[in-house]
Amino acid sequence: MILNRQIVTVLGARSGTSALAGTLGIVGCTLPKTLMAANWANKKGYFEPEDIAACHDKILATVGSSWSDWREFPPSWFSSPDAVRSRDELVSLFIANYDKAPLSVLKEPRMCRMLPLWNEVFKKLDSRPLFCFIDRSPLEVAASLKARDGSSIEQGLLYYIRNHLDAEFQTRFRPRAFVSYNALLKDWRQTVAFVSDRLNVPFQLSGKSEHEVDIFLESDLKNQKGEVPRNASDPIEELAFAVHEAFAKLSGGESDAAVRDQLDRLRALFNARESEHYGPVQN
Repeated sequence: MILNRQIVTVLGARSGTSALAGTLGIVGCTLPKTLMAANWANKKGYFEPEDIAACHDKILATVGSSWSDWREFPPSWFSSPDAVRSRDELVSLFIANYDKAPLSVLKEPRMCRMLPLWNEVFKKLDSRPLFCFIDRSPLEVAASLKARDGSSIEQGLLYYIRNHLDAEFQTRFRPRAFVSYNALLKDWRQTVAFVSDRLNVPFQLSGKSEHEVDIFLESDLKNQKGEVPRNASDPIEELAFAVHEAFAKLSGGESDAAVRDQLDRLRALFNARESEHYGPVQN
């Protein structure tokens, strides 16, 4: 294995993760070999490893969960024998996908709830994990999920909240960058430069790669472009937008420490609401 293998992990929830992962793949990050196939919902592709996603689905099923679940993944599972076996399987799958690539991009949204497991995978890979969050309006996320999967707006908002809060918490004190989907589409060069600076990763920009990104991030890439009306009296929507506003502060350059207390309060509120209304995932 390669010491100091750098892995840029893209985190988010139907929030432009495919666009960001695809862009990073063009400017120098190795993409996985087992790419999930494009479809009508992501015409340019998902840019995530299909076999790693399948492994995640298998793990989620063992605790009665699924990719769209907004409940907290049971913390006790991460110290179980199943976690050790899953870690080893994910290490093997990662190597099969990326071989000896010194700089790779990993995007698989199920990771947001399972990052304690991936911390162990990163250790086994002797890697330097880097994280890049991409965010967009939670109502756009929910509308996109509704169009693709038929889920309700409430389900989409809950999914957004869980993935964002869990992933942010688990990556504290790691090298990470926060960007917005709108900023990526408006000026991808500035966004990539920001990520490069925050993560201390020199991407490979050339006339050829810049042209490829320009074509890749064409104007019709973004679904749910229209303004989705807000319902100010909906407590779940209010919570989702509070999370969104905190992430906007981070993508605007505000320090993690300044936003941390706000996110901690939102996480405590959300977990209490989940426990009251839905109950925990059973390990």
